[in-house]
Amino acid sequence: MLLTRKAWYGLIAVKHLAEQPRQNFSAKDLANSYGFPQEALAKILQGLARAGLLLSHHGIKGGYTLVRDPDQISVLDVIKASEEAPGDAIHGKHWRHLESLPGYHQLHMVSQIVEDALRRVTIADIKEQACIPPNVTMLARLKLARRSVGGFLLTYPGGSGCCEI
Repeated sequence: MLLTRKAWYGLIAVKHLAEQPRQNFSAKDLANSYGFPQEALAKILQGLARAGLLLSHHGIKGGYTLVRDPDQISVLDVIKASEEAPGDAIHGKHWRHLESLPGYHQLHMVSQIVEDALRRVTIADIKEQACIPPNVTMLARLKLARRSVGGFLLTYPGGSGCCEI
């Protein structure tokens, strides 16, 4: 499945917060750690906070923390919250128009299958996958990923591929 840059940024930021549960991280801290554009990441973090996934702490030692345990936050929750921007959704007659197109129901079914799979994968699962040593063969990684997330392997599109989800 192809994920947008916003989704990747959101997933990586939430994973980072899950790995450091007792610390606050600002958008600047996270952006600097991963080389992300600070303004873009700040908007994504705000969306994650609006969705109830992150808690925003104001002040000098402010930043973001997770609201729930990583095993209670699905990858789908993070993707949807990262992608959400006010007015992004398709509503009204535009949506009804899509429903009338040939193949819509089949594509909607595929979409539901992917969403169901992503709903079953939690941030805790991502944390566990990140612990795989970099020298483990790709075949072994694939087997580990399939076993832990029900047959789906999503890889970070940059670098060594060591950030399996």
